[in-house]
Amino acid sequence: MPDQLELAVVIPTFNERANVPLLIEKLDAALKGRNWEAVFVDDDSPDGTADAARALGRRDPRVRVIQRIGRRGLSSACIEGMCATAAPFVAVIDGDLQHDETLLP
Repeated sequence: MPDQLELAVVIPTFNERANVPLLIEKLDAALKGRNWEAVFVDDDSPDGTADAARALGRRDPRVRVIQRIGRRGLSSACIEGMCATAAPFVAVIDGDLQHDETLLP
């Protein structure tokens, strides 16, 4: 089915507010023609990263947010994001833009 979810990109974040819209733009370009979603897993960033991602998600249903309060850690954030999707394939990309999103396809 063409509208079936193909890929979830799990994005663990902490204080990455400024990168949220840029990362979605980069994913949109790299994954053009694919049915994907971005799952931001934010460890309650004081800079409002989760709020920025939620604002984007209100305009783009591919963007979802898990805001973790009282929990921290990269591995557990990745696992939580992976467990929150129905996509058959999952990728993890860091919220600080250090990973090359063009490798995803």
